[in-house]
Amino acid sequence: MTTTIEKTTGIVGLLEALSAEMSIAAVSCGHLDSALGQILETVPAESRLKVMQELHMVDMLAQHITAITDFTAGLASSMAAEGAPDVDAALSRITLGDVAARLRETLTTKVAA
Repeated sequence: MTTTIEKTTGIVGLLEALSAEMSIAAVSCGHLDSALGQILETVPAESRLKVMQELHMVDMLAQHITAITDFTAGLASSMAAEGAPDVDAALSRITLGDVAARLRETLTTKVAA
């Protein structure tokens, strides 16, 4: 079944719902990071550095999800206020430069094509 969203408010609602769900995922990553940190305490000292590097990946995942959450929330906010997405303003909300750069490149490439 395919649902077509024709109204701007429908798209705003969709973006808001997506942002809310991603926010929940980011919180879950935080809980995972905490749980893994507790497990780290039981890891033998000689293996801790490797495990800590993997724990860093969980933190990076949480930051990535938060960046996409902020971007999506920014799009929803600009559409609610202006009726059209302000991609540049939404991209400026992203604090991870790599994520913003990839999105900017992808969105610019798609628009130009």
